[in-house]
Amino acid sequence: MSPLIMILDSTGVPRHGRGISRLLERIPTGLLLGTALLPVIVWFCRRLNDGSDEPFGLIPLLIAAGLAWKDRGALTAGTATRDLGAMLVLLATLMIPWAPPLVRAALALTGAGWILGFASRPGLCGLLVLSLPVVASLQFYAGYPLRLATAEGAVRLLQLTGATVSRDGVGIDIGGVLVAVDPACAGVRMLWHALVAAMALAAYHRLSWLVTAALGSLAFVLVLPTNTCRAAWLALEESGRIAPSGLSHELIGWIAFAALLAPLPWLAGRNARRMQAPADGCSRRSMVRPTLAACCALAPFLLLGPPPGRTETVRTGGMPEVFSFNGEQLPLQPIAPTPEEEAFSRSFPGHIGVYRWDDRQVILRRVDRATRKLHPASDCLRAAGYLTDNAVTVTLADGTRWSRFHATRHGERLTIQERVVSECNGDTWTDVPAWFWSALNRPLNGPWRAETVISR
Repeated sequence: MSPLIMILDSTGVPRHGRGISRLLERIPTGLLLGTALLPVIVWFCRRLNDGSDEPFGLIPLLIAAGLAWKDRGALTAGTATRDLGAMLVLLATLMIPWAPPLVRAALALTGAGWILGFASRPGLCGLLVLSLPVVASLQFYAGYPLRLATAEGAVRLLQLTGATVSRDGVGIDIGGVLVAVDPACAGVRMLWHALVAAMALAAYHRLSWLVTAALGSLAFVLVLPTNTCRAAWLALEESGRIAPSGLSHELIGWIAFAALLAPLPWLAGRNARRMQAPADGCSRRSMVRPTLAACCALAPFLLLGPPPGRTETVRTGGMPEVFSFNGEQLPLQPIAPTPEEEAFSRSFPGHIGVYRWDDRQVILRRVDRATRKLHPASDCLRAAGYLTDNAVTVTLADGTRWSRFHATRHGERLTIQERVVSECNGDTWTDVPAWFWSALNRPLNGPWRAETVISR
């Protein structure tokens, strides 16, 4: 007998490969999958506890788990589909050194869903993706464009009533009264809740991919006119054009959200289909276990190793020696940064300075390009355990405009005022996402300095 025949079995697989295969067959797929998803699970748990609104991601996750358990008898997938899901998990693992965690998590959860048989239930896949901490990122990138669209739509709608109204940035000027469409009114949370409702309906009625996409698109399209009507209603009330309804902003938002959801159950019910298990048209050996095992083996090395091709942090010019606030010249007294602040500043594309003046604290951040790392102060305070209220735009005695909000923790109440200033021409922004989009469109308007004043 030739040596080659002695090494191979009847299927052509080397004998040492057969030993590894037998070992993998004894390991439950669920255990391999859970281990492969461990980086995503750890990151997700950290985001749940960072003080933002991300705990709401547990809602679609629990809905998906309940509906999957309800249809567990029909949640099966063919070998090719499960292998493709495993390859998505492997791709997410290989992207650890350079891809954002949110992108990797979306790929990994989609792959896990296909392994578990969710490929025939696109609504379940949608719920898994929406369970990720996406609200904060949506608020940063989409919040300002949505506010602009909402303000413009409200102005057009109010003009139909004969009111003298115009748009001032993201504010509605109605009869000389400026009503701001603040970040809380951007409609981002309404959009997220609408998509969760659409995906839950799609999963419950076992809708196809095409109908699920149509249902999600309808929810997306309805958000803007719904939010526009809400903004117009509030503008009429706050400007005194109509008598106050006595309803809070939150209740008005819930009324608008209920109106948005009204057509979704009807459309989903009309396209409901019976539960059926997909046929497995492929009889070859599945590669799910070996692929997941590769993920488990590679993840520790990719997580510990430095990102390839990492570039040095770009440093802009120095910080000012004197800071002006509300007509006062504040002599800046530097404060030694904490270890956490030092770690963050090493990857920050610019300079960060922390200073003290009497009982105030001044934080200056200087950048020369649009960056997501220049985020609102409220994000840092919430991560530190503070409760923050909605920011409002105020004009100080010296005529400068600032964003103001309050933060409380353990009985301590802070007043925070912040803005972003162009060192090129003095343009100011009271909203960091608004600055981000302006910096993208006008990169030569920099460098910029974010100014934050914290008072007790």
